[in-house]
Amino acid sequence: MTERRRVAITGLGVVTPAGIGLPRFRTALRGVRSPVRRIDRFDASTFRSQVAAQVDDFEPRDHLDAKTARQLDRFSQFSLVAGRMALEDARLEPGRGGAAAPERIGIYLGSALGGIAFAEEQHERYIERGIRSVSPMLALAVFGGAAPANLGIALGIHGPILSTANSCASGAVALGEALDAIRSGQIDAAIAGGAEVPLSPLAFGAFDIIRALSAGSNDVPECAARPFDGARDGFVMGEGAALLVLEALDVAERRGAEPYAELLGYGSTSDAHHMVQPRADGREAARAAAIALADGGVRPDEVDYVSAHASSTPIGDVAEARAIARALGERAATVPVSGTKALYGHPLGASGAIEAGICALTIRDGWAPATANLRQPDEETASLLPGLLREGRPGQYRRVLSTSFGFGGLNAALVLGDLDS
Repeated sequence: MTERRRVAITGLGVVTPAGIGLPRFRTALRGVRSPVRRIDRFDASTFRSQVAAQVDDFEPRDHLDAKTARQLDRFSQFSLVAGRMALEDARLEPGRGGAAAPERIGIYLGSALGGIAFAEEQHERYIERGIRSVSPMLALAVFGGAAPANLGIALGIHGPILSTANSCASGAVALGEALDAIRSGQIDAAIAGGAEVPLSPLAFGAFDIIRALSAGSNDVPECAARPFDGARDGFVMGEGAALLVLEALDVAERRGAEPYAELLGYGSTSDAHHMVQPRADGREAARAAAIALADGGVRPDEVDYVSAHASSTPIGDVAEARAIARALGERAATVPVSGTKALYGHPLGASGAIEAGICALTIRDGWAPATANLRQPDEETASLLPGLLREGRPGQYRRVLSTSFGFGGLNAALVLGDLDS
């Protein structure tokens, strides 16, 4: 049997409310300041929830030429900017300096809603002024594959392109699929992660109407996202993108790359239970984590840190605490755990990719971020996960687990490790 190839993470690009680009994002992870604010992208005065995590300082022409910026919607703009940043961070030029050839590089990008905000904007134009007022780019922008396709065109990448739409687990699933493609020898490298731009009235309102969003902190928006906190009342919708460069380790070493970490394992399951509510016992979420650990050859007692999905919903966070406790057994009593979404909101399908990036930084930098806004976890969560981090913590984090869950009961987990694992 041919030995599986090892896969290294060699580059990271981020566009988030906490910062655009790695230096600013890294700095934000060391703090506890939430970027959540009252929405000003549209009038939310009639909604229960009126807060969001917006990327306010993104000016497309700061990152893209005028023609490209004009042709792409925000979903594809975020993806292209994050992808280019990731390649630059990895110092990778396809086909040069020992790097994988363009036809041996794939693009794997997850998004729950794709170009929905642009579609909604264009629909308003249609209603007001008719079909001739609609952008000719609409048909080419709304589908989930638009962003990775545009990224492939811009970068001249000829390998496989896959878009995943597994709700809020989309970014993690994209990374897992890229991992499997490199390990199997189908490709030598991938640009993989997630992007989401859901801040439009109809998309936002759809989640608000089912009471999934936080509505109790409209007057103190920086407190709205409260992962694992006893006062949490729903998630805070955000936008953003994170793309990682994955390379077969031998290819990365050949060109002298300096990896952040190794992507070791991937697992996914389905609750097959309910479209909104997760299984209360966390059984299938725990099984996804167990599959990822086994896939990566990591025992539960070897996990040094958990980056939790922790979307700040009353039911979801406690179900996740049960899942982590179930997957890690005795190790759950001592393992450090962070829920980081108060630092950048919940960008749906992009969140798993952002959190995988955080895990890679945790391993390289030796720093686990805090669970911002965690004042007092509910009693069960505190008993299941005593290691919840209220402050950032330095340390040696050799093997880490990242969990992602989405509506429909879609579960995904990734395991990362240092290169000596």
